[in-house]
This record gives sequence, structure tokens and C-alpha cells, in this order.
Amino acid sequence: MHELAIAQSIVEAVEARALECNATRVKDVHLKIGEASGIVSDSLTFCFEMLTNELPILVGAQLSIDTLPHRARCHHCDKEFVIENYVAQCPTCHEWSNDIISGTELQIMHMEIETS
Repeated sequence: MHELAIAQSIVEAVEARALECNATRVKDVHLKIGEASGIVSDSLTFCFEMLTNELPILVGAQLSIDTLPHRARCHHCDKEFVIENYVAQCPTCHEWSNDIISGTELQIMHMEIETS
């Protein structure tokens, strides 16, 4: 379960930023995760909740996740398309040459904090 290591990295980054901002509490952490990233959102949420219960500034913090579709742009016809079942063949011209434009990312977008 690599989600535990990912959750640990997220918690460390959020805690460091919260302390820089003189936060008293982190209320929400908002992520964008690509559907082809290999991350299971439910597992990540479980690990995040487990880890945040150990840190007073993060106790009760919610994890919000937006899932981004796995998309590509064809080199031949320049059309953007959704990659289904990891098959990156352009549905318009049937070429295989493309650039992945979304779906593999993991980004911390923002967090909501309380200050004194």
C-alpha cells in the first residue's frame, strides 16, 4: 500500500506550510489526483486520517480529492481525447503517437486553515 507513504508526504508538506502560516488548525486539504496515477483515493483518505490523528494541528482535517481524467493530445490530428483502459490510441485518426496531458498527477491544490 503505497498510499501510506504518499499520505505521509502530504501530511508533512501540509504541516510545514501550516506552521509557516502560524495556523492553529488545518481544516481541509484539497488534492487533484489523476485517474492513471495508481493512487486509490479511499486508501489515501484512510491513511491521511490515521496520520492526522497523531498531530494536534491536523486532527479532524478533511481530505478533499478531485479526480482528473486520463487525457492525451494526438500528434497527428491534434485532437484531445480521453484514454480508456490505458489504451492511448486516438479515436479520431487511430494514431498511437500522442502526449499525455492529464491523469497522472498528484497535486496539493490548497488547504484551509484557522489562525489565532
